[in-house]
Amino acid sequence: MNRKPFTVAIIDLRTFISTISEVTVMADGKTICTVCNYIFDEKIGAPGTRAGQKFEELPEQWRCPDCGADQAMFQPCSCVSVSDNEHSDSVYSDRTNRAFLINQTLGSIVTELPEFACIFEQYGLDYCCGGKKLLEQACNEKGISVNQLLAKLNEYQIEAEQSKQLELEPDWTKTTLRALIEHLITRYHERLRIELPRLSELTKKVARVHGVNHPEMVEVSRIFHLFREQLEQHMQKEELILFPAITSIESGRTTYFGCGGSVDHPIEMMTKEHDDAGEALSMMSKLTNDYTPPEDACNTFKILLHSLAALELEMHQHVHKENNILFPRALKLAGAAVCR
Repeated sequence: MNRKPFTVAIIDLRTFISTISEVTVMADGKTICTVCNYIFDEKIGAPGTRAGQKFEELPEQWRCPDCGADQAMFQPCSCVSVSDNEHSDSVYSDRTNRAFLINQTLGSIVTELPEFACIFEQYGLDYCCGGKKLLEQACNEKGISVNQLLAKLNEYQIEAEQSKQLELEPDWTKTTLRALIEHLITRYHERLRIELPRLSELTKKVARVHGVNHPEMVEVSRIFHLFREQLEQHMQKEELILFPAITSIESGRTTYFGCGGSVDHPIEMMTKEHDDAGEALSMMSKLTNDYTPPEDACNTFKILLHSLAALELEMHQHVHKENNILFPRALKLAGAAVCR
């Protein structure tokens, strides 16, 4: 299964747009706002312009009359109607080109772009039972500004692409231990504290709605809630006890645990808890056939499995950096003192 980390997933809108059988591209002399789909027609002009004024002649301060986007958000268009395998990259390559999503259903959007589910949830848009509603219709019924939602999706993808650009991390075997610990907390712990409650609600919902036909999801829900409880306690112990001890040793201060031992015993305990977390993830993966949605899975069901797969990948990266980099370096620095 192709898994995408829930924190760094990069969305290729061209892949989604290519599923649309035919896209009508506007005629020459017209440009389209890729945020709200407003069309600027040189022949008739627009507020703040004159008829016949070319787009490139507009004053620098001119903005889209509908959503306020600046001129960089506009795309020139040709005058052809193109099929899904004929459109040029010039129209679809810009990451802000989300106006095409307006006339797609919530369900189809989340099916093609699961990463957008978290944004829909923030706005209370039901992509599951209400998945057949068009995005624009759903926004109108909820009193949500379509332009505001599109801007949020745009912001989400920009952040995702920036995260991708930051994937080239420093060599953690050579940085200070304090820098590595700060990375572990901000990159994994803080995000888990947001993601775990969300997944907790999803697992309960899927178990409640689909548990009769898919009893394995009841067991997945049970395993996940135990996993969450133990992982939250685990992160707290690391941040309150182990991590401060490691940074203390690095700074030259001596830190003792219990009967005078060094960090070897706490590290041993954290490693054991990592193994327990890995076992829980393995059990959930096995129960769900490697997070593969069944044929009758609703969108919430699919999003849950997608998110669990992403969580497992994130945990693999997280635990690797602790077990194979932080802990060995800390033990070496502390001299692997043994409790007497």
